[in-house]
Amino acid sequence: MSELTTNTGTPVPGPLPWKYLAVLLLGALALLIALDGLMDAGARVRDAGVQRFDGAFRATGEGEGETGPVPMRLPGNCHAREECVHAYRIPFDHDAVAGERFALYVPQFTGRMQVSLNGVPMLDSTLGEASLRQGQGAPQIASVPGRLLRPGTNEIGVVLAERLGSGAVGPVFFGPEDRLRGDYEAAHFVVMTLSRLMDGALLAIGSILLLIWLARRQDQLYLLCAAISLSFALTSLSPVIASAFGEFLLVPVNTLRFVAACLLLPFIWQLTGRRPPLRTRWFLVPGALMVVAFHALPAAWSMFLLWALFMPLALGLAALALGELWRAGVGRRDRTALTLLVAIGVLLALAVRDQVVLGTGLGRGHVLLARFNGPILAFIMGAILLRSFAEGLSLLEDFNARLRRDVAAAGEQLRQAFRREQAQARRETLAAERMRLMGDLHDGIAGQLVSIVSLSERGDGPVAREVARACHGALTDLRLVVDSMEDFGDDLGMMLVAFRDRIEPQLRRSGLRLEWKVHDLPDLPGLSPTHALALFRLLQEAVNNAARHSGSPVVAVEAPRMRGPGVRLVVSDRGRGGAQPRRGHYGMGNMQRRADDLGARLEVESDALGTRVIVDLPERLGGTAEGALKT
Repeated sequence: MSELTTNTGTPVPGPLPWKYLAVLLLGALALLIALDGLMDAGARVRDAGVQRFDGAFRATGEGEGETGPVPMRLPGNCHAREECVHAYRIPFDHDAVAGERFALYVPQFTGRMQVSLNGVPMLDSTLGEASLRQGQGAPQIASVPGRLLRPGTNEIGVVLAERLGSGAVGPVFFGPEDRLRGDYEAAHFVVMTLSRLMDGALLAIGSILLLIWLARRQDQLYLLCAAISLSFALTSLSPVIASAFGEFLLVPVNTLRFVAACLLLPFIWQLTGRRPPLRTRWFLVPGALMVVAFHALPAAWSMFLLWALFMPLALGLAALALGELWRAGVGRRDRTALTLLVAIGVLLALAVRDQVVLGTGLGRGHVLLARFNGPILAFIMGAILLRSFAEGLSLLEDFNARLRRDVAAAGEQLRQAFRREQAQARRETLAAERMRLMGDLHDGIAGQLVSIVSLSERGDGPVAREVARACHGALTDLRLVVDSMEDFGDDLGMMLVAFRDRIEPQLRRSGLRLEWKVHDLPDLPGLSPTHALALFRLLQEAVNNAARHSGSPVVAVEAPRMRGPGVRLVVSDRGRGGAQPRRGHYGMGNMQRRADDLGARLEVESDALGTRVIVDLPERLGGTAEGALKT
């Protein structure tokens, strides 16, 4: 439904969906043409060798006071308040053909019919009555033995009876059986097989809707449509039900068709969203009254109440339902209401067409179409609800998919926030621990080392100088440990600047010069304080080895550009070379262990031109650097 909104907030119906309505009307017209052509079963028998009888002589009845035959057309020939029994005779001439089989064929009739040939019974509709709805008959065909045909004039007898007061028989055909059998099969499919298929579809739709209602008790729309669908299906199967469970069920089951018609209005109210002025149970009362009337009253009174009360009531409820559909479909542009409105219009056209055929005798052998009106309408209503239910499930699945995606995204955001909270908590913990250690070291060990250095520098001799040098080294090493606890993030350059600030004064006191060639370093993800300490220790060991053993006046630290990912750090000197692992010395072994802890590659090149310690750091640090905690 499409609606606009005014400035005051009042909903205004949108434009009428003319394209949708045009498609519906064209489809309805095509359906009418197709059904009319399909149901015109007898009209397809046009073979020159087939005799067609549209009129007959009414046989003289006992007590009627007539002695001569009365001509009368067959269609629309039996209407009465009480049970009507009319007999007809159809004389015709026939020239026997040797070896050819003939047949009698009646495409359509209502009520009960018996057909005889030259006084010999050929067809009796009561034999197949159990498979039909009450008051409707299936196409009948009977093979005619050659011995029954007389040269010259023969006579077909037709007896039509209907206890409900109305009955009709269409044209009667006589001719070669092979020319009539095809039309009989087509008409039998339309009247019998197609009806059973529709009954099965209605039973399936009604059962499905009933199951949906059991799971959604608050939605009465599914219960109403299930009741209408099952009512029409059970009405169609009333002779079968009566044969299986007893004749007393025949009238109540046939009454279900009237009950379904009464439930149409509350269904339309529910479908269009209008609040019903009456509770649904009140619409079941006319059906109960009809059952009582047909069981307790004489047939004449029952038929009088049918035409004087129940039929006007059903037509009045149908008119109200059409008004509601018009208000919702045309007034509020509801496409579902428009669809049902066009469908009911088509079914009304079929009912009017049947009445014209029965009342005026127009048409040639038409099968009555009104028998399909109720099942078709119930089928359309059920299909609309099932489609709506399927669309609801599709929307629910889409909503669930979006909800799962949103929950997954929210979960990922929560995990990221949790990781950030953990990192922040870790940084705060480290900062607090660092401040505690720095305070303890500054006030304790660092202060004592500074005092020892001051006392040593006042004295003379090599021992004092060695003590001062050792204390300076211990103090530098202690400050490196404290600096490593600084949170540099991923900034490798800032970490190396802190290393240079601590190592350069130590080299200067030893009479060495530091060449620093480190510029524009990329970030190194995973650079934690533990990794920083391990890298500090590795570089410190390389610088100390160059200062103690190379004899070079210069120690260089550089970071040459790399072609691939990662960072390369090089500590070199211009000394005598010859650097190699020695028994009892663990410096190079400790360097290798720390490089392994960092996930880095360590290479030592030593020759006559000097020694180069090459450390290739990975693109991301992921090691634990546990060895960095070892001295």
